[in-house]
Amino acid sequence: MILKDIGEVGVHAGEKTYVLRPSLYAMSMLGEPADIVAVFARLAAGQGVEGEIQGYVADALAVIYSCCDEDLSDVFGYWGERGYVPGRVPVSHVIALAQCLLKHGIVGALPELPRRAGDEPEYVKEFDARAHVAMAMAHLGMSEREAWNCTMTALVGALRTKFPRPESNAPGAKAPTKEEHNATMEWFERVEAARRKRQGAH
Repeated sequence: MILKDIGEVGVHAGEKTYVLRPSLYAMSMLGEPADIVAVFARLAAGQGVEGEIQGYVADALAVIYSCCDEDLSDVFGYWGERGYVPGRVPVSHVIALAQCLLKHGIVGALPELPRRAGDEPEYVKEFDARAHVAMAMAHLGMSEREAWNCTMTALVGALRTKFPRPESNAPGAKAPTKEEHNATMEWFERVEAARRKRQGAH
């Protein structure tokens, strides 16, 4: 069974199906915490960059190979002494697949929660897989093996369910976000424009 909702990807090659799972353990295999974020950033920046794809292949292959224990070189190719040796899958698909796996493995592919007014997005310089494993064990009752096998999409989803964001009664806590305010103002302007047009027609 392939659990697509938590980021698992099934790759069918001939009569065989390979399962890629972007678990916390798989992400930890990409290097030190700062190295993992660097790989994420490089592959994200490589999206749609023509003529520079070759420079992202090694990172993409590292991501894909970390997510599966089987030999995938025939399917996705490999990095040899003379550079990239292609497999059955086009290189552009290799990079796109790696980007998808990284999203499920590092940030979690879930709808972003609305930010409160004044909240700024947080950026991290390191991805500490061990800290996330400890969180899963402490707050979700997972065993260490289960936690290491968990993807960030699964972990974030479980934590959101167990610890839903409480409604605050603090002043301004229920104020609309900037996006909500802008959408409301745009709607208001459209209504006003339509009203002025009707009045001008009489």
